Amino acid sequence: MPEQIENRMVVDSEWEWNKQVEISKELNGTGYKEIGTMIFVPDEDAYGYALEKISQDEELKQEFIEWFYSGNWIKEE
Repeated sequence: MPEQIENRMVVDSEWEWNKQVEISKELNGTGYKEIGTMIFVPDEDAYGYALEKISQDEELKQEFIEWFYSGNWIKEE
């Protein structure tokens, strides 16, 4: 099976296309709106959207790892 390569233009355009649907959901449901861009992500899509954004940014990925393991975890070196 060939390696799957993500095409950012396709992914970004998919989110752009979903904005139309998301705007209508906003009127009838709950979710999160980004202040600067006014992008609305419905509650049911919030987890997937957040994971996608974290996986694209190494700095965010590291922040998430540090947050996740900040409780009852000790870093072993």
